[in-house]
Amino acid sequence: MQLSYYCRSCKKKNYISSKANNRFELQAQFGDEINNRCSHCGTFEKKHINRLIAEPSKFIGLFCFGLAILLSGAVFILGFIATLTFTIPIYIYFNAQKRASDFNKVMISRK
Repeated sequence: MQLSYYCRSCKKKNYISSKANNRFELQAQFGDEINNRCSHCGTFEKKHINRLIAEPSKFIGLFCFGLAILLSGAVFILGFIATLTFTIPIYIYFNAQKRASDFNKVMISRK
């Protein structure tokens, strides 16, 4: 899961490298606001934790696609039907989508 925000001056997306599952863990790491410099224009700005947006990593989609190909090849060699080989990667992908959605739904109160 990647956390991102939009810069006020150049309107481009910036990413924050943090491994928090929800906003409360992020608040314990950084506090109420994150001080960050835009990677495009260099503007230094403070962003409240509620302004961050979570999105699933693009690596998860590629990983699930590769896993589906490998599992279906292995099952085809063994002679089984490949129903489970597609459901496992789809479950992983939708689980990543659900985690990002859950992060975006919960907001912390401003002080």
